Amino acid sequence: MLTVEEVAAIPLFSALQGADLERLARTSADLQLAAGEFAVHEGGEGALFVVISGKIEVIKTFDGVERTLGWRVPGTIFGEVPITLGTPFPGGYRAAETSRVMRIEVQQYYAIAAISKDVAQKINALARERLGGLQAITSEPHKPRVTLIGHRWDTACADLRRFLARNQISFDWVTPDAPDAVAFLDASRPAVDGPVARLADGTVIENPGVRDLAGRLGLQTAPRATEFDVAIVGGGPAGLAAAVYGASEGLRTIVVEREAPGGQAGTSSRIENYLGFPSGISGDELASRALQQARRLGAEILVTRSVASVDPAKHEVFLDGVDVIRARSLILATGVTWRRLAVEGIDRLVGKGVFYGAARSEATPFMGRTST
Repeated sequence: MLTVEEVAAIPLFSALQGADLERLARTSADLQLAAGEFAVHEGGEGALFVVISGKIEVIKTFDGVERTLGWRVPGTIFGEVPITLGTPFPGGYRAAETSRVMRIEVQQYYAIAAISKDVAQKINALARERLGGLQAITSEPHKPRVTLIGHRWDTACADLRRFLARNQISFDWVTPDAPDAVAFLDASRPAVDGPVARLADGTVIENPGVRDLAGRLGLQTAPRATEFDVAIVGGGPAGLAAAVYGASEGLRTIVVEREAPGGQAGTSSRIENYLGFPSGISGDELASRALQQARRLGAEILVTRSVASVDPAKHEVFLDGVDVIRARSLILATGVTWRRLAVEGIDRLVGKGVFYGAARSEATPFMGRTST
């Protein structure tokens, strides 16, 4: 529990009187964080925090990569930007070591700011300073993590583009005849028979498989263990929700997703009927938040993997490839899959935008239509 002496030692509150200090000490939360625990996640609700002891790392995810923006040491605060603008936290704050943090709710802060103009002025000045730093970071030149060179109607290239977009990996795509392609291709290569991927570090991969590319980009494609409490097949909203519930109860949880977290919902421009979002939310944002929450709680999320078979007697789940995992419980959250018409050349029709629809599952007849 916070004491009046500890609150009075914080530079921001040093000018407050005894009664105000006592009220802050009584109403503020005293958070004890182990190394790696978050005081607040990126996108969290506004509040004002003060570091009492330890060290807090400021992190933000850019293009799927976690980046450290700074540190907060004893006596410093964070949360001034959400408090001032009424917005969610633009970054996450994680304990780099055992730390102790004071959390002041928005209503409590406004009550103190109404009493002390000095506190309000300091918070507003700090918010302007930190906003300037965030603007400088976001205005840095954008460099895609992958550059794809491939023909417009190449199915393999289209699959790679879709996979990267669904997994929120930034990329550029150029056709082999475009001037930009010359900068990425070896002059001795006579032609491009399939897609070529160039990574940000300069690595060039010819005809990359989706799983190989995912592994090189740091996405998890193999389980870290063989024994789990819960295995979930499908990484859509239902699968990710199950992962959050399981991991939050301390169960060792793994999700197997063959393409990208979010499922079909991840491609929706707007979802209006999901609980907890009265103004609606995009499918991409819903998938991103659910994925972040599941990972924070310790769930493993595999991409580019599917389940080949299940042995109920031995509680074994066989993934495509050679990996086998054992799970006490198996949850199937496979959702739906779109089936293409079994007609020669249908991939080329899809690429040209001629193909308009498909069946909702493998078990139902074709429901789409084509034109010529």
